[in-house]
Amino acid sequence: MKNNFILRSFIVSDVILFCFFILMFRMIQIQLFDSENYKEAINKQVNIERKEGGQRGNIYDSKGKGLAYSINMYELSVDPKRFIKSEEAPKVLKELVNKKYVKENYKPLLNAINKLGKDERIYKRLNRNIDDVEKKEIEDILENYKIKGKNIIFLNGRKERRYYKPDQYFFLVGNIGFKKTSEKEGIFGIELFYEKYLKGDKSSKIVPSIRSLGIGLPTAGAGSKVNLDGMDIHLTIDNDLQYILNDEMEKQFKKTNSEEAHAIMMDPNTGKILATSFFRKNKKNVANPVFQSQLEPGSIFKPLIIAAALQEKKIKRYTNFDIGDGTITKYKHTIRESSRSMKGIITTEEVLKKSSNVGMVLIGDKFTNEEFDKYLEKYGMYDRTGVDYPYEKKTRREAVKSWNGLKKSTMSFGQGIAVTPVQMITAFSSVINGGILYKPYIVDHITDKDGMIIRRNLPTAKQKILDEVVSKEMRSMLELAVLEGTVKKAHVDDYRIGGKTGTAQYSENGRYVKHEYLSSVMGFFPVDKPQYILLAMFFKPQGDVLYDKFGGTAAAPVLGEVVKRVTKVKNIHSQKVENIKITSKKTLRSIENNEELFLMPDLKGLSAREVIEIFKGSSIELEITGTGVVLTQSLEAHKELLNVKKIKIKLN
Repeated sequence: MKNNFILRSFIVSDVILFCFFILMFRMIQIQLFDSENYKEAINKQVNIERKEGGQRGNIYDSKGKGLAYSINMYELSVDPKRFIKSEEAPKVLKELVNKKYVKENYKPLLNAINKLGKDERIYKRLNRNIDDVEKKEIEDILENYKIKGKNIIFLNGRKERRYYKPDQYFFLVGNIGFKKTSEKEGIFGIELFYEKYLKGDKSSKIVPSIRSLGIGLPTAGAGSKVNLDGMDIHLTIDNDLQYILNDEMEKQFKKTNSEEAHAIMMDPNTGKILATSFFRKNKKNVANPVFQSQLEPGSIFKPLIIAAALQEKKIKRYTNFDIGDGTITKYKHTIRESSRSMKGIITTEEVLKKSSNVGMVLIGDKFTNEEFDKYLEKYGMYDRTGVDYPYEKKTRREAVKSWNGLKKSTMSFGQGIAVTPVQMITAFSSVINGGILYKPYIVDHITDKDGMIIRRNLPTAKQKILDEVVSKEMRSMLELAVLEGTVKKAHVDDYRIGGKTGTAQYSENGRYVKHEYLSSVMGFFPVDKPQYILLAMFFKPQGDVLYDKFGGTAAAPVLGEVVKRVTKVKNIHSQKVENIKITSKKTLRSIENNEELFLMPDLKGLSAREVIEIFKGSSIELEITGTGVVLTQSLEAHKELLNVKKIKIKLN
């Protein structure tokens, strides 16, 4: 018996020892070899990864008007199981329905919630698109009924991108969408070009938590708050000018039944883009033609060549050109005037004013091919302008040695060369701003969320092309084109406007289509010190007669209407108003008594603001009635104002 006991004891001891060695081996294996695997498993059970992303930056116009911005959106929901136990909840629901926060009929909705509550359901959505303002208003209602955070609650806060007047700004501001990542990013326009500034930063933090409840443990510690928001973009675009340009372009687009219409307005002295507009019948194409389409400009190109010839002293303003019967043959190709009445001897001024094709060929002949090509390069025709907009098109440059005999002749009047509208208006600006080619730009500056400017775009002069004397002479001749030439339909009484129209033949598959045109107008004002330059283009305009398709009819009226409205919005006084002010302050001495006399100005057609400005500082009392412009005045124009104490003005 004793021997058996000892044997059993040894066996048990051996088993225990063996188990101990296995346990020790397993502990060593876990501690030394498999420790990382077990740590990872524990972390997965305990830790929660919290990802944080900053809010996308906003896009503003030059006056701070939000054009693109991100807002928080919330889902308003109800817990039916708890709702039916509350006496106040139905009252709150009724108020939410009455105030349109919930867009359902009250009684059917109440019945549906009661039914879900009896079935012990805990969720029903009331509205999934509640913004921050609405959320605050709803929370105030819940607070009043003392049920805030109980049975009517907010869930799933999310960010959404909103755009101001997308019909006006879509092709400029652009939009966001999914590309290669799960996060939305800029895919078009300014949203794409300035993506790295707008997108903001992302961060990720591992927080020890009760995983099932998503509650952070006290041991997690407090994380430091970092501003992850994107930067804000401030455009050079003026919302007032944008509205005016867009409105006038839309009217003319519909009136001419064009296939496409686009326009751009700039400050010719800086390169700031102030407004753009774009309309198209084919909605599938989303390219912005102002920056991404190359077109034959037609006659709006002529001032560039005339200015270059004046600069090189190859011609003068009153140099004569014999255009014969209005035709010229070059390399077995006959070039004709658009008007059969244009014949005989004309001056450089008339070439521009009447838009003579033959005259331009004769001016072009004064250049060698190399000289002509050099000026095209100076005007920026062979390179991108560098405007801050994605995918700007670059003109294909053909080597001079490859030009055929007709190339220079057709380019002299704007055919046989394709440029983008932004290239064209940039080059034209140099003709009328004193001869400087500026880089165009759309973004003025970029700020962080504290308003600190972190980047500013400044006017960039690329090169000096023309002398001021040449530029001044070009402005004068272009003003005559509005007063007496092809741009007459852009004339506005008492305002000095310069401009040039264009009517380029439409080409398809390398061949020109008969009676289909790209009609355009380039205009600037005021003439003496241009503040605004505008290019408006209409693709394949239709009309009852052929003349209705030309630039002078299809496009020029837009320039005139824009000038009328911009001068009012920007308080640019007309020439007439300025003269009236001088007259109203001018003193005449009476021969009889040597007393100073003032003359009454003619106020008809002026606004109340202009009348008040004229009599500013005077002791004369004004009694103005009605609205609109001056219809009658109690004292006739040019009458003496001596001893006059009161003048009655009636507006209509």
